[in-house]
Amino acid sequence: MFQKIRLFAGKDPYVDRDGTYLSQLRENVSFHMQHCEPYSELLRVRGFHPEQLQSQYDVSRLPPLTTLYFKRNRLLSIPERKLFLRATSSGTSGNKSQIGFDLPSFLLGIAMAARLFAYHHVISLRPVHYIMLGYEPSRQSDLGAMKSAYGSTFFAPALSRTYALKATKFGYEPNPEGVKSALLKFAKAGVPVRLVGFPGYLMLLLRELEKDGVCLNLNKHSRIMLGGGWKQFTGEAVTPEQMHQLVEKLLGIPKERVHEFFSAAEHPLAYCKCKNGHFHVPAYSRVIIRDTVTMSPLPYGQPGLLNFVSPLVKSMPLVSVMTDDVAVLHTGESCGCGIQTPYFQLLGRAGAQGIQTCSATAAELAKGSGKA
Repeated sequence: MFQKIRLFAGKDPYVDRDGTYLSQLRENVSFHMQHCEPYSELLRVRGFHPEQLQSQYDVSRLPPLTTLYFKRNRLLSIPERKLFLRATSSGTSGNKSQIGFDLPSFLLGIAMAARLFAYHHVISLRPVHYIMLGYEPSRQSDLGAMKSAYGSTFFAPALSRTYALKATKFGYEPNPEGVKSALLKFAKAGVPVRLVGFPGYLMLLLRELEKDGVCLNLNKHSRIMLGGGWKQFTGEAVTPEQMHQLVEKLLGIPKERVHEFFSAAEHPLAYCKCKNGHFHVPAYSRVIIRDTVTMSPLPYGQPGLLNFVSPLVKSMPLVSVMTDDVAVLHTGESCGCGIQTPYFQLLGRAGAQGIQTCSATAAELAKGSGKA
């Protein structure tokens, strides 16, 4: 366990000084084979054994499970009663991944996130007001995105939290006036503000401010923390560069204080864009880009399906998860930010019909089309 802690909670999240990734990967796969019969059968049929993981080149040989598989099947490597936390992925009713975490994995994930956020200068002791561009926590919802967003409010003491989508007894309802009112109040008081949530919802807010001719100059310690798609809410493709320009013009927050993250319920690790706008792969993870037809690993520069491999979770075999995201992998040196690990660039989705993302659902609510 000590080696696993050093891997996930090391000072520099992009450096594996002890070279423990492979040993922890072998250990994690072995545990799941011993305690999850369906996963063990899958590896047996594919002719895979953990001892085959001897080098970085062997990581791609580990058979991945797709996010769609987890939406249709539930695999556990520990008894149900030992699950500490449960969360669901985005999706329509009956098409959500049911994810459960054991306590040691959950605590290790907290330490991992704290190290990553500290590295990217997101952690602060200065109290802030939060504008939450997403769902308000509710007993009726286990959305992973909601829990992740709420968890990020502990990296700076919260004076208040104002939600764009408020929980009611009828479901979630949009709260655009409440968000604008709170933002104007915080700007007038000169207190730090953190806006957390979906990029699309941020764009809706910016368009509203622009339409009203409102330009704010938020406290210099204000930040924006985003995760999710860019095209939802607005019905238009918005580039990060266009968003950064509007953020600085209308909120007074410079580009270096806008942070974008990527994660998935089935792969509960956070990836943070560097100063050059790239998602570098931390030392405790590996990214494989697979051909959409053959599933063979592709070299740098070629687009394919995004496959993550990490030994964080013990409760479920989430060790190798292939998403329905299309991405391309690049060498770390080609970025120029100083981080040496490879980075991936998201290009779009290749998901099956009917899968609906969290941000897309929020988009419909924001437009007033219905209740969740």
